[in-house]
Amino acid sequence: MSILLSQSPKKQTSQPPQPEITLDSAPAIVDLYPNPKPKPKKNKEPNPEQTTIVCELDDPENNKKTKHKYTITYTDPLNIKKQIQKTNYTSLNSFQLSIQASQLKQTDKIDHLISVDAIRTKLIPYNFQLHTALQVINEMNSNAILADEVGLGKTIEAGLIMKELVLREEINSVLIIAPKSLLSQWKSEMAEKFGETFTIANGAGKRAKLTTNTRLICSHNMLLKNYPALTNRTWDLVMVDEAHAFRNTHSKSRTALSDLRKNHLLLLTATPLCNRLTDLYSIVDLIQPGLLDSERAFISRFAEDVRSRVVRPQEANYLKHTLQDVMCRTLREQTGIPFTKRCVESRTLEPNDYEREFIEEATQYLRKVSDNHFKTIETLIAENPSRKMTASQSNAILVFQAITLQQSFSSSPYASIESLKKRQQRFPMETDATNKLIEMAQKVKSAKMELLKNVLREVPNEQAVIFCLRKTTARKINEMLNDQFGPAAIYVGDMNQAERDQVIASFKSGQTKYLIATDAAAEGLNLQNCCVLFNYDLHWNPMKIEQRIGRIHRYKQDRDVTIFNLAVKDTIDDYVLHVLYQKIDLFTMTVGKMETVLADLKEGAQDIQKTIGDILLRSNSRLDIQKELEKLAENLNIVKENQELSEQFTQGVLD
Repeated sequence: MSILLSQSPKKQTSQPPQPEITLDSAPAIVDLYPNPKPKPKKNKEPNPEQTTIVCELDDPENNKKTKHKYTITYTDPLNIKKQIQKTNYTSLNSFQLSIQASQLKQTDKIDHLISVDAIRTKLIPYNFQLHTALQVINEMNSNAILADEVGLGKTIEAGLIMKELVLREEINSVLIIAPKSLLSQWKSEMAEKFGETFTIANGAGKRAKLTTNTRLICSHNMLLKNYPALTNRTWDLVMVDEAHAFRNTHSKSRTALSDLRKNHLLLLTATPLCNRLTDLYSIVDLIQPGLLDSERAFISRFAEDVRSRVVRPQEANYLKHTLQDVMCRTLREQTGIPFTKRCVESRTLEPNDYEREFIEEATQYLRKVSDNHFKTIETLIAENPSRKMTASQSNAILVFQAITLQQSFSSSPYASIESLKKRQQRFPMETDATNKLIEMAQKVKSAKMELLKNVLREVPNEQAVIFCLRKTTARKINEMLNDQFGPAAIYVGDMNQAERDQVIASFKSGQTKYLIATDAAAEGLNLQNCCVLFNYDLHWNPMKIEQRIGRIHRYKQDRDVTIFNLAVKDTIDDYVLHVLYQKIDLFTMTVGKMETVLADLKEGAQDIQKTIGDILLRSNSRLDIQKELEKLAENLNIVKENQELSEQFTQGVLD
């Protein structure tokens, strides 16, 4: 603190000797900055303030005390005045410790993220994300709640902070804790955008070294399950996604997270308040224990009602102010990012008799595959006699194979024939069944191909991206488009990088009108030159669909985008479109909100794609399938409504 003292002018006959006033001789200001003094900051000093103090000095000559006024000019770079106003210090020692902490915060601040240069070719963060990362590192010692509104990229902010600390050699070991349904997404984002390779502790086929691995991802449930191994070490950085799941202060998982040895902690949640004010207390106390006192004292001070749903008006500002020490929250309107509209249309077409018969026969075949009717598991064990499989593992393999086959059957008759021939080679016991299906598929004229032609005629002047699941289907669509509609090109996984670059460059320049792609193009590509997208083949996982749409509906897209979802009428894809996407508006949700809804559906349960697969395989009729999907939609809707209520509650308290 810089202090300049000057005596106020005063009329008097004799002037006593001017006392030498220093920090050591002014008890009211003593030890505000204990040694050592902070390093000089490059930041501009705040504007100086003035105040007047009165000193009462002994005047031996006149045998009395004389009052003198002195004007103090000072600056307050550590906001001491603000700290005194907001905090009731119990002792001078606690005040001095607080000042020392502020002093440490001011030293060695960074004004540039070197991580941005390291990831520039993979990711260009928004300004608000850069600001958040700098704030967390400089002012919060990389211990913070990242509470941006849904869809604004809390994962990016956490990744920036992690990468910055890694590059500055401040951390080595990193643990990410996320809902089971988001583990793979975290793994891919950390690798693709930040160049950090993580191991999933829940991963099939390999057992992560919990005690030595320096880049580890585990589910919320896995934290509790493997608590001894994970706590047998100190983690440099722990990042927790959907952190509101740990809001119950008395739960075992909350206790496990609290007791986890860690140097830095980042909690990610758009809804730090879900039902009660104590939700907020719980996650704040994980970051800075004691900041909001005890839970009982917090409720007594801040809760207006018995259920702790309303903040006392007189304490609301203080609570918001206190949270600024541990929480960063950006609202959508604060970002300045323009978001264009998204129009989603689902189109269906009635199949002909040959296609309907094929669909019915293929569905029966899939049910036999999932029931191990063709001794598939025995064949797999014969291929690898040392392989051990539990009943649940066997079931998972069969369901996965059935879903993979269903994707081919739904894609096109050409993809169906190709997949069935491959099954014949590997599983000879299925030959009779697969031969029958191949013969039926050869007679099918794809209704979806006709549907695509019909819709393309509605948008004759627009470029379009067309996503499908099978390369064989992509090539057939490519042939049709080049023949009937205009220049088209395919983008599939087995192309080399030079071929991919050439295809994308041609599409962006307008030389190619239609881009037909498998999910090899679902991530990483920026195709804002186009505003029309077809989901020719439907993914049952909404996040996969969202990744596709994100290729055209993204930053710097200056036109509204239109998404066409195609399906054959009265098939599983048609029901999924109607029940999941249209009925509960999954397509209109922001990405972060969709993630939360799917993650909260049932933590620890299988992903939604396998859930839908199970419904298809265990149902005896199309009506049964519809009823089961309706139940799933009801559960998703309940989760969605709870999420919206949590958002409203959070906004009411924090914003």
